[in-house]
Amino acid sequence: MNTANLNKFLKALDAVNSDYVCGVCNELCKEPVVLKKCFHLICAVHTDIKHCPTCKIPLDNCETFVDDRIQGCIDSTIELNKMFETFRPKEVSVTSSKKTKKNDVVAAPTKVVSTVSSSKKPLSDKTNSRQDLSETLNSNVSSKYNKNNEKRNNKGETALHICCRLGKIDRIKELLTLGANTNTKDNAGWTPLHEVVQNGRLDLVLLLLQYNTLIDVPGQGNETPLHEAVRYNHVEIAEELVKHGADMHAKNCKGETPYQLASMDLKNRLRAAGEHILQTQSINISHIAALYSEIESDDIRIYCVSQYRTVHNKLKLLAKHHSNLNIEAKFTKKVTHIIVDAEDGICSSSLDVLQAIVNHIWVISSEWTTKSTEDNLEPLENYEVKGVGTTTYNGPRNSRYIKYKQLPGIFNGCHFYLHNFNTKYEISKTVVLTKAILTKLITDAGGIVLRRVPNPELIPENEKLVPYHAKKDGKLVYCSHYIIFKDMYEPMYNMQHLKALPVGWLIECLEKYELCEPW
Repeated sequence: MNTANLNKFLKALDAVNSDYVCGVCNELCKEPVVLKKCFHLICAVHTDIKHCPTCKIPLDNCETFVDDRIQGCIDSTIELNKMFETFRPKEVSVTSSKKTKKNDVVAAPTKVVSTVSSSKKPLSDKTNSRQDLSETLNSNVSSKYNKNNEKRNNKGETALHICCRLGKIDRIKELLTLGANTNTKDNAGWTPLHEVVQNGRLDLVLLLLQYNTLIDVPGQGNETPLHEAVRYNHVEIAEELVKHGADMHAKNCKGETPYQLASMDLKNRLRAAGEHILQTQSINISHIAALYSEIESDDIRIYCVSQYRTVHNKLKLLAKHHSNLNIEAKFTKKVTHIIVDAEDGICSSSLDVLQAIVNHIWVISSEWTTKSTEDNLEPLENYEVKGVGTTTYNGPRNSRYIKYKQLPGIFNGCHFYLHNFNTKYEISKTVVLTKAILTKLITDAGGIVLRRVPNPELIPENEKLVPYHAKKDGKLVYCSHYIIFKDMYEPMYNMQHLKALPVGWLIECLEKYELCEPW
């Protein structure tokens, strides 16, 4: 290994070390346990703490669990530290006049095990803002390295996609160690898990599942990896996917489920596998959600729509003292958080809020701005609005979690015709609709807007789809087409595949970010 590669390896090893450090004693975890509320690690002997030492959230009634894989990773890390200890330069006194020789290996500033940094500098400190996350979405290496190595080809494939398609197991292991994202979709919607399932590589399936891989991500035609395993009759893979939480009843765009597509023998084996679940996807999803939150806190780009000048002024002051906080003048794709006025965690519905929901953006109460200081930014997740208009309309959070799960938008599989929206239509003072505005909201939520009124007898084959988010056994489970009227809507279509509904229903779907049952 040459000097440059050794230096990179030592930095990566330091990053791995920091991921397994207990936030209480600042040493590699001994008998590690995972906090269920935030999924950070601590030693088993420290379970009496009141707050998480890493993210500072309260741990009242917080349970812990043991992930057997973590201890194995820590043991491997310790062995690697011993093997490469001799390659690290000895500490030099601050007053030393010795200079590093040209060919000496310069290790990362953070030392292993007992020398892992014991004082974490605040994220909000402008001069000490964190450069690397302690975890990535799918591995235990710095996300900065991960982002730099997620380049795509013209098909949208990453290096991990290509290696999974070609079955290059050694290279796959290397990419996973370096933080490759196992949940990235290519232009066709396929993830690396889809690739190895199609190729019948059980060994690679089991390998990917060790890296927080989401198992039910729908690809082209909303086909999940389990759909693919059943289609190609990869029986053992299908069984393992079910044991790891795959949904046997997930529908593709034609309404077909893996269970329906399976032969009688395979159905029996899938049912048997379902009785021996090894893990569910809830842990992976919660873990990924927490990491998304951490990543988004590294580069906060706020669009503020508060009506109070004091909030805007305070936000400008905070931006001057926190390098990770930026204010956006317009609602663009760069925006990660929107600040709104809220009372008891409830905000009013508005076009800005609806736009934030369909774009999976955090909707934060302006109270976060007033409570934050020049020295400390309050945790954003503590100020996310609880609902839009009411606590039961929890669109902001639902939208974010659909993004974390890599699922399509709520209007996926739905076709809309907007009847007579040629002029502005006011639902409230903050929600004034035009055809252009409605079209943008629908398409951002995964739907398709039609130019012509759909003929219920002549629906094109390529439009006969099953809405992905329709409630099981609900009224919309096979409804692919919708005519949206204003307050009065006639004629009243109420067919299985075509319904006429008021625009208020559509807005409610957005405010809840779910495909609501018709009124």
